[in-house]
Amino acid sequence: MVVEDDPAVRRALVLSLQNLEIPVLAVSSCLQALEEQQKEPADLVISDLQLPDGNGMDLLKQFKKTNPAVEVIIITGFGTIESAVEAMKVGASNYLLKPFTSSQLELTIMQIAQQRELRKQNTNLKKQLADESEFSSLLFVSPEMTTVQKLIKQVAPTDATVLIEGESGTGKEVIARSLHEASLRKEKPYIKVNCAAVPETLLESEFFGHEKGAFTGATMKREGRFELANGGTLLLDEITEISLPLQAKLLRVLQEHEFERVGGSRTIKVDTRIIATTNRDLVQAVAAGKFREDLYYRLHVVPIKVPRLAERKGEVEFLLEKFLDQFAKKHNKAVPRVSSIALDQLSRYHWPGNVRELRNYAERAVILATDDKELTYSDIVPTHATGSQDSVLGDGQEFPTLGEVEKRLIFLALKKTSGNRNEAANLIGINVRTLRNKLKEYQGAEGSEDESAADEQSEEAVGK
Repeated sequence: MVVEDDPAVRRALVLSLQNLEIPVLAVSSCLQALEEQQKEPADLVISDLQLPDGNGMDLLKQFKKTNPAVEVIIITGFGTIESAVEAMKVGASNYLLKPFTSSQLELTIMQIAQQRELRKQNTNLKKQLADESEFSSLLFVSPEMTTVQKLIKQVAPTDATVLIEGESGTGKEVIARSLHEASLRKEKPYIKVNCAAVPETLLESEFFGHEKGAFTGATMKREGRFELANGGTLLLDEITEISLPLQAKLLRVLQEHEFERVGGSRTIKVDTRIIATTNRDLVQAVAAGKFREDLYYRLHVVPIKVPRLAERKGEVEFLLEKFLDQFAKKHNKAVPRVSSIALDQLSRYHWPGNVRELRNYAERAVILATDDKELTYSDIVPTHATGSQDSVLGDGQEFPTLGEVEKRLIFLALKKTSGNRNEAANLIGINVRTLRNKLKEYQGAEGSEDESAADEQSEEAVGK
């Protein structure tokens, strides 16, 4: 908004701003400025210091009172150092003395825009650091995740839209963050919106922002996530949770890179890279009429499928070691040791919560661990989560060999008998010496002939 009573100066300012492709409204008095600011708040106000019905300093104070984020440039032909200092103290973004050139005005506006962007990025960064765990890097060792990492490196430098598909807890958000950090936009904002966590009635405003008075409770103008992510990356987490009408508006943004705020009429253009995640089958959602087919193809430019933890060869032991080390540092505790039997059992657990479940169990184990005891399977996986382990066939991912079934049966018998080897041997119909020999074979260690010592070892093996 330009607030200037001199018609010639007002026209020159409007022309300069239009040349910079900045939408502009021009008024000639304080009263008009306040009325227009109520209707559609301006982001930037250029105001003369001397006006017919007041002065720019008073106008500056009122604008800042109703909208602290507004940028105000004071212009005057009768400037003094004192008035300039006062204006800056009250909250002016800058101060220009007449006559000034279009180049001086453009430079001033560019400086204000850069400062505004830095403040926005700083705010976003602080929020992200507060919201995100320190365990945000992509950790992997399996060939399955190595393939995913190669794809990340290929697509990250481009602006292609990426759809990350996988079960909850597989690390989709970590992969999205990795894509941004490896992209040419890494110095720009990285903004997230969880589509499942925002009420449907507020999701459109969350995406596109709203004008003051757009709906009940909209007391101030608010920028949406697309604006906040301008120049950077926007993560749309759980994209399948948005309604069909909002899907149509989202499709327009992806195609045209423009939208209007809720309650607004001004078209806003953005340059935002989109990364979407889902834990559902989008093809089925399209077939069921719950997801737009054209939006699916717009999002499905580069799909990344994240495998379940149980499908990643050798990853459970690797990740457990990393998480135990990280949580030990976090809680200022010693890194606990894990028994070899427990590691074998953990590798056969089906991990319904994937990496997130393993990480949570690792933190629990570190907090409850004692320095002089190896962690057993039950120290890591709570009893309520071990249902699938009470089967000699395992989790159903791969059909076991006869040797694996025998091993699982012995551990299950020890678990059922609270580690008593005599009872476990009777339960599965073998003698206790055979059972001890089998455990020696599994553990790779010499067993003791002392029955009580053997029982104590097996108690440790099953977590008792």
